[in-house]
Amino acid sequence: MSQLSKSGRLGFNSLSAWLTHLESLHPKDIELGLDRVKLVFNQLNLDFSASKIVLLAGTNGKGTSCHLLQQILTQHGYQVGCYNSPHIHDYRERVTLDNKWFSEQQHCDVFAQIEAARGDTPLTYFEFGTLAAITMLAQAKPDFILLEVGLGGRLDATNIVEPDLSIITTIDIDHKDWLGDTRELIAKEKAGICRPHGKTICGDFHPPVSLQQIAQSLALDISWQLVDFNFTVVEDKWHWHSKTLSFDNLPKPNMPLQNASTVLAALEKLEITIDEQKLVSCLSNYQLAGRWQKIHSQPDLFLDVAHNPESVKYLKKQLENTVTGRKKVAVLGMLKDKDIFASLELISAMFDSWFLADINQPRGAQAETLKSVLVDNLKVDAGKIQCFSSITQAKSAAIAESSSDDLVVAFGSFWVVTDLLETISQKEL
Repeated sequence: MSQLSKSGRLGFNSLSAWLTHLESLHPKDIELGLDRVKLVFNQLNLDFSASKIVLLAGTNGKGTSCHLLQQILTQHGYQVGCYNSPHIHDYRERVTLDNKWFSEQQHCDVFAQIEAARGDTPLTYFEFGTLAAITMLAQAKPDFILLEVGLGGRLDATNIVEPDLSIITTIDIDHKDWLGDTRELIAKEKAGICRPHGKTICGDFHPPVSLQQIAQSLALDISWQLVDFNFTVVEDKWHWHSKTLSFDNLPKPNMPLQNASTVLAALEKLEITIDEQKLVSCLSNYQLAGRWQKIHSQPDLFLDVAHNPESVKYLKKQLENTVTGRKKVAVLGMLKDKDIFASLELISAMFDSWFLADINQPRGAQAETLKSVLVDNLKVDAGKIQCFSSITQAKSAAIAESSSDDLVVAFGSFWVVTDLLETISQKEL
């Protein structure tokens, strides 16, 4: 139910009402481009002079890198604001200050501010939310503002700001309809977050030539993984070094070391003096929801947001590191615009049985579609596959039909993690 606020501007009574309003503003979920966002952004007249801004782009690793960077900076006494997407449980997860949510009322107030500033300018749900998040963080004036790019980089709404540091975590093929179908094309879109002579980190092991050319043309102050910084693994520890700094015998965090290495390079580029004891504490205690997260025992049930070939490769490594001889059970749901075949081709041989689920969202794939890929293209025995109308049904069936020493892995989409973590909050597991 809408109402008029005291200022005479359109407002709503609750965050849920505002979010419903945001969903109605634009006919498309995604419409890349900065022209409309820039019109509204200029009206806001935000002051970032108190904060250093870090933009994080990449096919995978943005969320984990952002979270670890926030934790380390906070441990070192800095105030840090973050914007991440998508959320798992609650929209307020997207915007944090020192890892704490803003209140529902604060979100409502800033949404009203964006609504007034946009006038007749149409904004997508993501664009409106991004402008609101940037406004909240600018007004809080933290030492650092970390912004996770939503899609691509060059035309993403987060790219409206001027970063003090740009981070490109990894580059792989995803969102082909929007970013192109080669790593060279996708790299150009990611590189859109870089600025002439700007400080930049590239965490990719094999950066495309197009990115190297852009770095040269923009005269970037860039550090490259495997060239300017690197890491090695020795048993259960890892070592990191750059040309001027090194850390030995670090604990392995619950994230790809490629991304942890990128974060250390970012801290060096930001000229942060790292306390090794605080670094060890952050690495030891690192956990981000939905990233190889254990939520159930006997049988063990792990959640992972792996949803494209690159992230599935990492999930495969996690599976290979588990105790051999255990029966492995997959609970899977995916979006239809993902590269389903390439993702499942990497991991289809790892599982003994499959519990497939519909993703009941506009972009969601049907379980029968996933089954067709597994059976027709990857020659998985149809007798090992069951289909369900929801992730929670697939999970329940997988748990019920597994023995106590089996390993169940639910993956394929953020929606998988969202639905299953909600069952925990409702004490259904």
